[in-house]
Amino acid sequence: MRSSVAESRPRENFGARSWNTLPRSEFRTEYLQRQTAQPVTHKPKPLRHHLSLTPSEGWLAMLLLMVAVYSIIFSIISANWVSNSFILLWSTAAGLLAGLCIAKIQHFPQAILHLAACLVGHWLSIWLTSAFAFHISWLLLLENLRAVIGGGFTASASPNSEVVFLFYLTFLSFFLGYFGAWLIYRAHLPWLVALVYCAIMLVNLNYINQDLSYLVIIMLGALILLIARIQLFNQLTRWTDEGLHTDRAWLQNISRRFVQIGSLFTLLILLISWVLPILDQPVSGVNFWNNLDNNSANITHGQLSLSSPGSFFQKYQPLANFFGDQLHITGNVNLPTSEVLYYTSSARSQSQYLEGFTFDRFDGHTWTSSTLNESQPFPANMQLPLDITSGTYSQVTTTVNIVLPPGGTKHYLFAPAQPRSFSVPTTLYGNGITTAWTQQVPLTQQERYQVTSWIPATTAQNLSAIPFPRYDQNLWLRDLNMTTLEQYLQKPTDLPPNVLQTVRQWTRGSTNAYDAMKKLEAHLSDQTQFIYSLSNPAVPSNIDTVAWLLKTRQGYCTYYASAMTIMARMLGVPARIVNGFSQGHFDQERNVWDVYGSDAHSWVQVYFPGFGWINFDPTPGFSLNAQPIQQPGLTAVQTPPPTRPTPITTA
Repeated sequence: MRSSVAESRPRENFGARSWNTLPRSEFRTEYLQRQTAQPVTHKPKPLRHHLSLTPSEGWLAMLLLMVAVYSIIFSIISANWVSNSFILLWSTAAGLLAGLCIAKIQHFPQAILHLAACLVGHWLSIWLTSAFAFHISWLLLLENLRAVIGGGFTASASPNSEVVFLFYLTFLSFFLGYFGAWLIYRAHLPWLVALVYCAIMLVNLNYINQDLSYLVIIMLGALILLIARIQLFNQLTRWTDEGLHTDRAWLQNISRRFVQIGSLFTLLILLISWVLPILDQPVSGVNFWNNLDNNSANITHGQLSLSSPGSFFQKYQPLANFFGDQLHITGNVNLPTSEVLYYTSSARSQSQYLEGFTFDRFDGHTWTSSTLNESQPFPANMQLPLDITSGTYSQVTTTVNIVLPPGGTKHYLFAPAQPRSFSVPTTLYGNGITTAWTQQVPLTQQERYQVTSWIPATTAQNLSAIPFPRYDQNLWLRDLNMTTLEQYLQKPTDLPPNVLQTVRQWTRGSTNAYDAMKKLEAHLSDQTQFIYSLSNPAVPSNIDTVAWLLKTRQGYCTYYASAMTIMARMLGVPARIVNGFSQGHFDQERNVWDVYGSDAHSWVQVYFPGFGWINFDPTPGFSLNAQPIQQPGLTAVQTPPPTRPTPITTA
């Protein structure tokens, strides 16, 4: 019985009747007639070309590919990298269409078509970015791109990082759609598409705070079904090449069953993966993705020069501005190495940390100050308000000589803790507690100013008498600054539980605030457990810096100062992070303390009732020479709380 579905070798048919059905006499007669008959010339039927808009792989593969690639695009848009990211939807659609069309062109070199497609995607991205997103001239965008790629060849160009980055994302979206469609409809490599898409999704999710697990599930489901569909197409093609002939009904039936089975397996895989334990990423994987992210950062931040192609593989060094209105904790820090200032101190050549400004608000990655708009001007040599409410102090006079004014958003003055007066006109920032000191005019080279500071002079025994706030609230509430100190107890809202567990473990057995602070400082500065490093993997945007430090065990000073500040606040003790310079190194020839740009530093100040802000430095390899103890050679003076003078306002 002949099958109507598939037939590998069709039997020959010489007529309406088979030879073996004829009687023997009729067989001989018909055979002779055929041998003597003249050949019949049949007019060949013209070939009919049917134009079909359906690719042989079917439209289901394109639908699944669109679901997968747009899952990535929506995750990029959700990351909020840049404004006007809606144009990524259009560039992706254009890439999918271009990839499908070029995949189906048979009689033309594919390499030339790929080059043409990349050029089309390039100009499409320029057009979408300039005309639709930012409404600027495309020539301006090209100038910015040339400045980024050339690495400084055009001095007149001033790159707009937001415009350039949106162009990069737009072209990336076109590229994802284009090569996804080409790999499916030409190379038939769904596994490679899945690998690339999953890698990009993982990199992007590493920088997103919100939960986008549903996009991952949708993308994985679409990719698994896409792999099943293309595998079926490849198998059917192999069967056809081997001589299997099928009809349309059979193809539709087996495709439907195959997709149904693939959907069932997809559902089972997703459910099983949901309940499996999550494993940490191996070190090799961390290094791979960090290097990939670093190369991308070099491109987008303009650290790629045609004169030095090797800069593409160098670690990205963002210019961490220690002297700005906010302090963002980056993966790497690049500090200048030239001399910034030098100073002398009346404290028998004692070195001092020179503080410039403080921060009180922390979101897990960036420090800001809540008092940037609250300032008071003071003339030269006028006594400034202090945070000390009582107790003893040591008066120290420091002469600071500016060699190279440190760049920043304000003209910060650097001085030892608790400056009492400056020899130059000064502006103080704060709302009852001083947070920064600036000069009213820009600092200039070779400028000199003198500052008198009241440094708390007390012993560790006196500080140990201060209990935790929860044990003696009356003692803390009697301090005149207590109402203002509430802002120094703020913490990020998304701290993981292991941070609090670490704080409790490190401070176990502490009976007072000072002992707990010294334990936190000792643990963080332990060089056998933590490493001081200026080059670090970038802190993921969905992980708090404190938790990241406890996991990676390495970072520069801002990592450790941030960790101790937040840990102190978790114990209910007011603390803040300070930016300025460490003591530098002593120049014996000039008899001065020399401070370089590489001495820019962050440390911690903890508030103790009656004593004010006390310095702590939890960074491994650093130590405060001006410890909160009696300094030799200085007379500790008991004073009443200093009065706060009325600031002199200027027009």
